[in-house]
Amino acid sequence: MRRIIHNSTAILACLAILGPDIAQAQVPMPQIQLAQNEGRLQETEQRQRERRREQRQPQSDRQERRQQQQRNDNQQQQTQQREQREQRQQQQAQQRQQQERREQRQQQQAEQRQQQERREQRQQEQAQQRQQQERREQREQEQAQQRQREERQRERREADREQAQERRERQERREERAERQQQERREQRQQQRRDRPALASGDTARQRASNMPGLHGVLSREVDDGLRLDQLRCLGGGRAPCANDAPMVTPRGVVVNTNPRGELVLAPSGRQMNRVDGDGRIVRRAAEEDTRRTQSAIEAALERSARRANALDDRRGGGLFEQLITEGNSRRSSQEFGTSLRDALSGNDRRDRRNDWRRSNDDDDSGSDLTKALVLGLGALAVGSMLNNNRQVALSSPDRVVLTRQDGSQEVIKDEVALLRQPGSTVATENFDDGSSRTIVTRPDGSKVVTIRDADLRVLRRTLVTPDGRSTQLIDDTAEVEPVDIASLPAPAPVPVDTSSMDEAALAAALRREADVNRNFTLGQIRNIPEVRALVAPIDIDAITFDTGSAAITTDQAQQLSVLGRVIQDAIADNPQEIFLIEGHTDTVGSDAMNLALSDRRAESVALALSEYFDVPPENLVVQGYGEQFLKVRAEGDIRDNRRAAVRRITDLLHHEG
Repeated sequence: MRRIIHNSTAILACLAILGPDIAQAQVPMPQIQLAQNEGRLQETEQRQRERRREQRQPQSDRQERRQQQQRNDNQQQQTQQREQREQRQQQQAQQRQQQERREQRQQQQAEQRQQQERREQRQQEQAQQRQQQERREQREQEQAQQRQREERQRERREADREQAQERRERQERREERAERQQQERREQRQQQRRDRPALASGDTARQRASNMPGLHGVLSREVDDGLRLDQLRCLGGGRAPCANDAPMVTPRGVVVNTNPRGELVLAPSGRQMNRVDGDGRIVRRAAEEDTRRTQSAIEAALERSARRANALDDRRGGGLFEQLITEGNSRRSSQEFGTSLRDALSGNDRRDRRNDWRRSNDDDDSGSDLTKALVLGLGALAVGSMLNNNRQVALSSPDRVVLTRQDGSQEVIKDEVALLRQPGSTVATENFDDGSSRTIVTRPDGSKVVTIRDADLRVLRRTLVTPDGRSTQLIDDTAEVEPVDIASLPAPAPVPVDTSSMDEAALAAALRREADVNRNFTLGQIRNIPEVRALVAPIDIDAITFDTGSAAITTDQAQQLSVLGRVIQDAIADNPQEIFLIEGHTDTVGSDAMNLALSDRRAESVALALSEYFDVPPENLVVQGYGEQFLKVRAEGDIRDNRRAAVRRITDLLHHEG
């Protein structure tokens, strides 16, 4: 029992001790409550010590003490209850305080939240301001960056332009260097070719070599012997290399071209000025070789029947025109012709002869238009007008008419008696119904030259009658002749390479060299068929040089003809039937018609100079111009060697014996 009571008392004491702790665990206690708990714990410990002392005391004492203890416990319980009530009150007060503090804290928190919201609002506003400021700064920065980019772009463009300019300059310098290098390489190649040019081996080179084996052999030997490019000369004059890849001539006279590799190729046959004869020697080609065959040449080659004309009979003609030749109406070699060929070409030269032409047509219907225009001097033919045989007037002047044939070739017609019109002579021309004419030139010594021409003013017969009545027939184209087989003609006569250095004996020998022919030819065949004319070698008259467009010969130049004049005069003295053909030639500058008329005028001037200065009988001279048909140097352009005059002795062709 005692033990139970003791245990109960212990439990109560424990509860009394632990009660405040439990309450404190539920509700936070202030610092004073903790002090009270410590006091009660001390009292509990004090009672426990007292109970242990009581247990050691006698039972009565213990009972008394238990009672006392019971009373104390009751008091203590009451005290505890009171304390608990106070504690609960205190806790309630504390709870109210805590509630107040919570409300205060909530209020403070609300105020803090408001303050926080205001701060956040201010911060937001400040942030917005900062954002706006940042945006402004960003825009400014972007603008600055844009300006910087634009500035950099301008700088880059400027730099690009400068770089492009530098690149262009570098490119130009590279191109200049490349051009210099190419030029140096070209010069080196030229130097190499100049040292040892090679022969081309292409199709064109092989074809030309097969067509001209002789010239190819000569060229091959020259190359093998060390031919250099600087030994070549341009065909038109000057040293190689030639402009526009013009043909060149080797030292031995072979005309060549160069291909893109600088190799030598034989020039076409039409460009070659030399050929290789049967003995393998290189000889000068006649200018008439390999030329186009004209309609006049074809007609002359086919000519067979004898020409007929009323003027060949002894009967009288339908009209007679006489003229006394004086210094005023005759022409000398130093004088220009009265009519410009340019005006004659355009048809502007009519002068004041139209009325004479009309009066002649009214008074006399005999004679041809050519006779009236060139022999009687009654006017000029109209350029563009058509004559017989479909010939059209291309150039018309009082002294010459150039006609164009159907094949495009041209022929010049003139007064063949013009050379005989010397001061003191009387010229009587009798016209006949068929257009032929008979002209008798009577000289102061009594000698006469009778010339009979057909309607086209071609000479049919020319006869010299001496003062004692003896007749010498110089030209006779009235007999029948055989047609000319051009293919069967002998090879052209060798052409002298250099006639300027010939003395009188050498020149006489060259002129008197007999032609290799066995038949006669008419004057028309000699004039119009190049292959017939080439049977006699020409002698170039290098002493005469004409000004551009001029046919006059100065006195100083005429004196250069002294050797030729003496040779011809001596030949005629030995044989009064000697006939010499004086030829005129031009280069390719100018129109065909003007060049043809100009060359014919120049040939007439040379013949006049021979008669005036060296007493060469004019009836033994025949003049003919060929314009640019037969080039000595077979090249286009202004070439001095092509503006030349030449003389041939054609006696053997006209009067072959046997």
